[in-house]
Amino acid sequence: MRFFQKRLLFLCLCGIIFASGLFYQASNNPVKKAEQAVAGYPVTQTGETAPELELTGINQETYALDSFMDKPVLLTFFSSWCGICQQELPKLSSYHQENKDIFNLVAINATQEEMNKEDVYQFVKQGKLSIPVLLDEEGQAMDAFQVTGVPISFLLNESGVIVQSFYGPIQRTTLEEALATAGKRPSSE
Repeated sequence: MRFFQKRLLFLCLCGIIFASGLFYQASNNPVKKAEQAVAGYPVTQTGETAPELELTGINQETYALDSFMDKPVLLTFFSSWCGICQQELPKLSSYHQENKDIFNLVAINATQEEMNKEDVYQFVKQGKLSIPVLLDEEGQAMDAFQVTGVPISFLLNESGVIVQSFYGPIQRTTLEEALATAGKRPSSE
């Protein structure tokens, strides 16, 4: 009889641990966070002035957000495990290379959401990103912009005002329209 009680207790403990893991996973689900952003949870809004930030780049240099404000800047928040980010950032980087005279592009890694910081370096290398990649190790940029999921991007004008927010992948035509709103016209192909 004692053996049966010990087995039952063991199975109950395993069930509790399993249920706790499921609850934790559900509460930290990146898809859920992205859905919350799209559903209208607080995110920094169009027309607001972007917060002042200083972040370290993957090259170990410190960058202030306003150092990119000599022309409109597109800030893109990403994570290395994000499938959409893996497809979109190399395309954005390539598009920026064609139009770097009219806007700056800065990628901000949600480093606190990464399992391994080394994955970020691999992501940048494999994606052949030719843009500044900043590390948000303590989540200060995500908090300042009220980001709850990736990818999310913000187009800022030269005064640091948010011209447009993009949830999920950015369509080329949408970005070109937003750049025109910011007063810059991309080269047409």
